Amino acid sequence: MKKTKTIKLVSTAALAAMLCLGATACSNKESSHETTTQSSKQSSAEKRTDKVVGENKTKLKTVDIKVSQTEALNKFEQKFGKIQIKSIDLKPYGNSYVYEIDGFSKEQEHTAEIDAHTGKITHSHSEHLDLDDRHEKGIDLNGVISRQEASKIAEKHAHGTSKEWNLEEDNGKTYWDVKVSDGTKSHDVKIDAHSKQVVETEHDDDDD
Repeated sequence: MKKTKTIKLVSTAALAAMLCLGATACSNKESSHETTTQSSKQSSAEKRTDKVVGENKTKLKTVDIKVSQTEALNKFEQKFGKIQIKSIDLKPYGNSYVYEIDGFSKEQEHTAEIDAHTGKITHSHSEHLDLDDRHEKGIDLNGVISRQEASKIAEKHAHGTSKEWNLEEDNGKTYWDVKVSDGTKSHDVKIDAHSKQVVETEHDDDDD
């Protein structure tokens, strides 16, 4: 009789221990799930914050663009004369923006960098044009949409803020290449500068 009672006591103790372990495991599982959820929420919040900060930084930089494309081209022509324009870049340089304009005459290629805030030419360079390049065509600026309009098209397409622009000729057509940032990723949007059609989009991680 005592033996049977001992076995029952042992069985009861074992069952209690199993229940305790099960409860502990469930508690640990719930705690782990709660920690993972909190971590996921925190990570999402940090990503949203980084996105807003990155986009605001881009907007602050673009506010510093005081010189229009036409004014920059006039500066370029004052330096080199009325020549064919090969490409026009407007891109960040430090905490400001700079125009980089490439052009060519019959025998020479010319490059100038123009501060987009002050309008001053900060660098210029000329060299002999390669024979292979003497038959290329310059940009057809007649009827080309403005940088502002290209920005609106690109931003609507890629959902972000425009931060870099390139206008150039390719196979007889003129295109705007606009880099749009949403704070975490960049999107390169290629737009036909006459028809306003988006012809290509590429995506990259934002390196700012």
